[in-house]
Amino acid sequence: MPPSEENETGQLFQDVFDQISKRINQFDADENKLVFYNSLLAGGTVMAGSVVTNCQGINKLWAGGDEAKAMALAKLFTCFMLFQCFRWIEGKGDNPQEQTNDHHPVLLDILSFFGETSEEEIEDLSNINIQFRYEVTQTHMTHLAILLLARACQACGHQCIDWSKTSYPVKSMKPLTQSGAIVDSAPISGVDDIRAFRASHAAGIQAMTKYHEERSKADDRFTQNG
Repeated sequence: MPPSEENETGQLFQDVFDQISKRINQFDADENKLVFYNSLLAGGTVMAGSVVTNCQGINKLWAGGDEAKAMALAKLFTCFMLFQCFRWIEGKGDNPQEQTNDHHPVLLDILSFFGETSEEEIEDLSNINIQFRYEVTQTHMTHLAILLLARACQACGHQCIDWSKTSYPVKSMKPLTQSGAIVDSAPISGVDDIRAFRASHAAGIQAMTKYHEERSKADDRFTQNG
C-alpha cells in the first residue's frame, strides 16, 4: 500500500475510533468499564487498519476504503479483542469452562456502540469466540486466521465462505472444501496474508494494553491530585 493510501486508511480508522469512543464515553458505566471498552476499541481499530494495510487479499477488496468498511472491520476486530481479554481471564481461573458466557453482556454493549445488531451477527461473533477458545491451545491458529480473514472480506462486501455450511470449532479446512463452503479461497489462504494477520493480531493486543495502561495511570494521577 502506498504511503498516501496508508495515511488515508489510518485516518479512516482514527475517525471510527473517535466516533465510537464518543458513544462509549456517553455510556452509563463506571470509569474502569469505560476505559476497558475504549481499550478494546483501540486494539480493534489498530488491528483492522493493520489487516487492511498488510493482508493483500483484504487490501484489494478494501479498494481505497470508506467509512462503512472501516466501521464494519473495526466492529469485527474490537469484538475479537474482547474474546482475547476473556481468554486471559479464563486462563487465570480454576475452571475456564464455567466462564464461557461471561463475555455476552459485554459483547452486546460493544455491538450497541456500533449501531443496530441482529441475532445472526451475535451468533456469528460467538462462533468466532468458539473457534478462538478451541484454537488458542494450538500453536498456529491458522484456521482462526482464515476464518477471520473471511469475515474481514465479508465486511468489505465479498463472500469467501458459506457460513451455513460451517460448524464450529473448525478443526480442519478439508470438510469445508468438500462441502462447498469455500466460495473463494484466494483472499484468505495466502501464507503471507496469514502471517500478516498474526502480526496484526499482535499489534492490536499491543495497542489495547497500551491504551488501558496509559488511561489507568492517568486516572490514578487524577484521583491522587483530587
